[in-house]
Amino acid sequence: MTTSDGSVGSTTKIVNHGAASVRWNMVILGDGYRQSELPAYHAQAQNVADTLRTTPPFTQLWRAINVWRVDVSSTESGADDPTACGGTGQMARTYFDATFCGDGTIRRLLTVDIGTVLSVARSAVPQSHFAMVLVNSPIYGGSGGAVATVSSHAAAMEVGLHEMGHTAFGLADEYEFWAGCTGENGHDKYVGGEPAGANLTKDANPATIKWKTLITPGTAMPTTANANCAQCDQQPNPVRVGTVGAFEGAGYFHCGLYRGEFSCRMRALNNPFCAVCQRAILSTIGPFLPPSKSRSKKPPSKSRSKKTTKRKRRR
Repeated sequence: MTTSDGSVGSTTKIVNHGAASVRWNMVILGDGYRQSELPAYHAQAQNVADTLRTTPPFTQLWRAINVWRVDVSSTESGADDPTACGGTGQMARTYFDATFCGDGTIRRLLTVDIGTVLSVARSAVPQSHFAMVLVNSPIYGGSGGAVATVSSHAAAMEVGLHEMGHTAFGLADEYEFWAGCTGENGHDKYVGGEPAGANLTKDANPATIKWKTLITPGTAMPTTANANCAQCDQQPNPVRVGTVGAFEGAGYFHCGLYRGEFSCRMRALNNPFCAVCQRAILSTIGPFLPPSKSRSKKPPSKSRSKKTTKRKRRR
């Protein structure tokens, strides 16, 4: 449950697109893997890299990204699973102290010792931009924040992409509830200021909304409105899939906040990142893309020297 419960091993660059000083560096670390279980961690880390490579918009950003794997072994397998959130009560001695029920109420909230993770990541890769911890547990869970975490549950890759959205790109949750769609106190209507997340807004005015340049003229604004703020909006998508607009219900509130598309990976798993989220990702990683390889023009061929003939002077 502390750094005495394991050790830090080698660092391996599993995706190499250039020097760390000029690329966007993702660092993957493991927790709850015993020394004998590190091969399973290696496979999961490679799966993360492979998934990223084939997921838009990372497909077009791939040459900007380096992925590093840090081998961290723990004394015991798994993670803490407190009974307070309906867990098994298991307590595991792991290097980063991974635990479900990180906030004391929601079991799926999987957290780690952030300070220790960042210290190890920056020691291994001083130019690191983003750290993700893979936790050796089949229980569904993950979290975003200063560090992203994800368990080895079957949905791990989708959860990992969602949590990466939070940690690496500052994207907010787009779902419209905290624990459930009914019976929640304080989640009916948002009344605060403009949220910081690039994918949330309280402004449905097409002339001033954050993502106005992505909206097709003539799109209804707001695109959906919740008629009953005491619960989540149950209406189906009224527009074509991929339409950017202002859809009410986001950021844990039934009303008062809008998301850019009806569906998005930041709202529900197994959806692509919406256009608004993709724009935020592109703006973060895009500057690390190497220059485009333009075909070098062949140097102009040397012109043949004109043969000069000596003219006989007429006498």
